Amino acid sequence: MLHRTSVCMKFVADVMKSGASVEPKHFKSLAFLTADIVSFTNLSSKSSAKQVVALLNRLYSQMDDVIDSFEDIYKLETIGDAYNIVSGLNTQDTLSDKDHVVSIVECAQRFIDIVRSLDMSDQITDHVQIRVGIHVGPAVGGVANMAMPKYSLFGDTVTITGQMEQTSRPMEIHVSGPACDLVKDIFEFDVSESVPVLDMKQRMPAWWLLHKKARSSGGASSGNAAQ
Repeated sequence: MLHRTSVCMKFVADVMKSGASVEPKHFKSLAFLTADIVSFTNLSSKSSAKQVVALLNRLYSQMDDVIDSFEDIYKLETIGDAYNIVSGLNTQDTLSDKDHVVSIVECAQRFIDIVRSLDMSDQITDHVQIRVGIHVGPAVGGVANMAMPKYSLFGDTVTITGQMEQTSRPMEIHVSGPACDLVKDIFEFDVSESVPVLDMKQRMPAWWLLHKKARSSGGASSGNAAQ
């Protein structure tokens, strides 16, 4: 099975098949998630190379399976232990900003569940933890290297997502104010301290995701999951 992590986004693949160049594209709104392993540097320094690779392969393969169950979530890149995904690349005109954030939040919840039950029998510790950050906003995308094509996304939204993750707590999901506003009728949140972003002089309202409400009054469904 080819994961969406290993193929180009549909609109990129279609252009490349025709032999044309992929033009940079502005997206009015995408939902982003960044996750990383808490104290990974310390863990990897005490583990064998075999243990580190086994842990990352086990964790990432399960995360890849999760994102494949959604209609429009893609992995952007994995650098070290940082796992970055985006929702909305192919569904700008068919799904709402709210739908994109719902997908990302539900994906984040499943990532937390994966980590809680992750097999650690071959590791030096009996558990690991992750931090998660979520944000939504505009971005610019493009293929930087046609010889080894990889679709990349750029802009303040990407940067702020990383800052939401960096200020998150272990095994919690840190959600920016704009993302929270879109889905607060579907999920319960607890207020967080505002987060210094970009040049660290600006502050972003932030929230901690608690759980899904028992009954949503909103029109968005949780179902961006692929059938």
